[in-house]
Amino acid sequence: MPRNRQQIPREERAGDLLAAATELFLAKGYDKTTMADISAAAGVARGNVYWYFDSKDDIFAAVMDRMLSREIRTLNAEQAGAYPLSRLVRGLSDMRLYRPLHQAMHDRLPHSEAVRAAHNTFLDWIVGLVDEVMADRSLDGEPDIDAALLRDVAVAVFEGANVPNDRNRPAHEMLRFLMESILVGRSPIKGRDH
Repeated sequence: MPRNRQQIPREERAGDLLAAATELFLAKGYDKTTMADISAAAGVARGNVYWYFDSKDDIFAAVMDRMLSREIRTLNAEQAGAYPLSRLVRGLSDMRLYRPLHQAMHDRLPHSEAVRAAHNTFLDWIVGLVDEVMADRSLDGEPDIDAALLRDVAVAVFEGANVPNDRNRPAHEMLRFLMESILVGRSPIKGRDH
C-alpha cells in the first residue's frame, strides 16, 4: 500500500520536487517551466510546493546547487588524486548538459538573491579549482603570477563561453588551453614528469 503523502518526510518530498524541476528545466527551460508543471510532475498539490520552496527562483537555485554538489562528489570520488586542471576540465565538461540552465541563471541574477547565491557557489568552485592548479604547480606565491587576475580570467572565459553563439568552443577546452599556456615552462607538476 502506498504511503500517505503526510507520511513522506519533508526532505524526500523536497527531493521529489527538485528531481521533477531538474527534468522540466532541462526539457523546457526555466521560462517555460511553471510551478504548476513542477508540482504535477512531482505529484504534489500546487499550493503545497510553496511549503518547500518560496518561489520558482528558489527551486531553480536549489536545482543548480544540487547539480553542482553531485558533480563535486563525483569528481572527488572518480578523480581523487588527479591533476587539478584535469578535474576542472572534467567537471566543466560534465556540466555542459546544464549550459542552458547556466544561461537562465544569468537572466535571473538581477531578480533573485537565491539564484545569485547559487551562481556564486558555482563560480567559487571554479576559482577553487584554479587555486588548486596554482598550488599544485607551486605558483601561489610567484611574483610574476597575478593569482587574482588568473582567477578572474578563468571565470570570464567560463562565463563568456556560456553565452549562446555558434563561435564558442566549450569552456572546458578554452580553460585547459588558458591554464596550460600560462603554466608552460613553470615548475613541474607535482607527482608527474613534465
